[in-house]
Amino acid sequence: MSFVTVHYDDSGTHTQASTAIAACFVSTVEQWKEFDRNWKEVEADEQFCTFHMADFAANQGQFKNWDKRKMKRVLTRLCGLIITRARAGYAHSVTKKDYDEVITGPFREYAGRFHYTFVARQCAGLVSIWRRKWEPNSSMRYVFDRMGKGKGEIDLVMERALASSEREAKTTGVAPLTGWSFESKSVIVPLQAADIGAWTAFQMMQRAITGRATKTQWITDMAYSLLKAKFQINFFTKDGLTRWSQAEQNALIGIYDRLPKEAVII
Repeated sequence: MSFVTVHYDDSGTHTQASTAIAACFVSTVEQWKEFDRNWKEVEADEQFCTFHMADFAANQGQFKNWDKRKMKRVLTRLCGLIITRARAGYAHSVTKKDYDEVITGPFREYAGRFHYTFVARQCAGLVSIWRRKWEPNSSMRYVFDRMGKGKGEIDLVMERALASSEREAKTTGVAPLTGWSFESKSVIVPLQAADIGAWTAFQMMQRAITGRATKTQWITDMAYSLLKAKFQINFFTKDGLTRWSQAEQNALIGIYDRLPKEAVII
């Protein structure tokens, strides 16, 4: 039995952002170990530590005064490692205004009070589909970048997912989840890959929404071009979000109708 780990990061969770993004990459523990070793070799060669895509794109902090040639070289090397070692990657996004207008009332407690919870769950759904096809017998663990606001809700979602996976394992044969944790990018190197994915997806969504390119657009285009073979970016339009909400609520009503009257949906 193999062991699979999914590493998550976010973008757009700050108040000023109009779009919320969750991004993740999934691979086996063995491949992540090789990824860690390869990544640290690039760090030593290029003289940086703890890669942050926002700082890199802005030429600030440890990336200050890097010329375009070096930036292209480093980005090519890092994205190449992601493609080589990751089995799959997903990003999901939603416009906060649309989410706040469509997902309201008690249903919001189910979908996610925080925008990031919602898009993280959508990514998890895509990972689940991938896993059933490619790694049904593997154990799986989720690793999230350390966060403040919304962490408690992620914990609740994961507790329910863990309990659900244990129940389903008895009938589907798919191994249950083994757990989750919140870690630091500086320690858990694959989170830096998720950081690149989240930043890239956020920039692409901002351009799609506003129709305007930024001065760092070449970085966005280059990163996505390098990653797209294994990185899928998804986005909910308002109409799509409305249809999703209606379908989910109808499904929940159907589940409730089949339960004993004393049962409670969690």
